[in-house]
Amino acid sequence: MFEIKNGSGGYDRTRIIKDINFTIKEGERVALLGRNGAGKTTLLKYIMQQLNLFDGKIMMNGENIGIDPTSRAKNLIAYVPQGRFVFEKLSVKENIAVVAYANNNDAKEAIDFAFEIFPILKDHQNRNAGSLSGGQQQIVAISRALAIKPKILLLDEPSEGIQPSIILDIAKALNKLNQTKSMALLIAEQNLDFCMSVANKALIMNRGTIEKKLSKEELNSDKKIIKELLGV
Repeated sequence: MFEIKNGSGGYDRTRIIKDINFTIKEGERVALLGRNGAGKTTLLKYIMQQLNLFDGKIMMNGENIGIDPTSRAKNLIAYVPQGRFVFEKLSVKENIAVVAYANNNDAKEAIDFAFEIFPILKDHQNRNAGSLSGGQQQIVAISRALAIKPKILLLDEPSEGIQPSIILDIAKALNKLNQTKSMALLIAEQNLDFCMSVANKALIMNRGTIEKKLSKEELNSDKKIIKELLGV
C-alpha cells in the first residue's frame, strides 16, 4: 500500500502543495484531476523527491521511504514525467535496457515485456528514441518505467499531444498491466475521458490540496464537480 501523510512541498521557499493525505492500495487505479495550476505535477514531483521544500511522510507498505530520491526505485515506484524525456540518442531497446540494468533486472526480459505490452515498439526497436513521434516516445517512456517492475506507476499528462489511436493503446496497456501485474496507477491528467477509461477512483486537486476523493461513479454522475473543479 502507498500512502502520503501530511504531505507539503514546493520550490525554494514557495509552498505549492499542503496537507496532502491519501492512500492507494495494491492494484488501485487513481486519477489525479484538477485545473491547470492546481498542483498535480508538483504532487508527483513531491512523491519522487524532486522538490526543494519537503515535509510529511511517504509510506510504502507501512515504511517511511524517506527523502532519498533513489529510494523510490528501490521501493518500486516508477515515474513518467510530463514531456517524456526519453534518452534521445539511445535506441528504443537501449532506453529500456539501461533502466533494467540500473535496477538489477534482466534487460532482455524488460525489452520482451515492453514489446508484448506495446507491439508497435518492436518495429522501431533499433531507432533512436528521439526520432520517434511524440506518441511513440510516450510509449518508450512508459516501457522504460516498467523496466523497474513497479508496484505503482505515476504518469503526468500521458495523453498530452498524442494522437487518439496511441492514447487508446496506452489505456489498453495500462488496464492490462493492472489486471495481470496488480500494478497501482496514479495518473495526473486533463483528459477526463482517458482517465476514466483507466481509473476507478479520482482525487480532485484545488489550490494545492486534495479537495475531494470520489469513486468513478460519483465523478461521472456529478457534472457540477467536473465543471467547477476541472473547468470543462
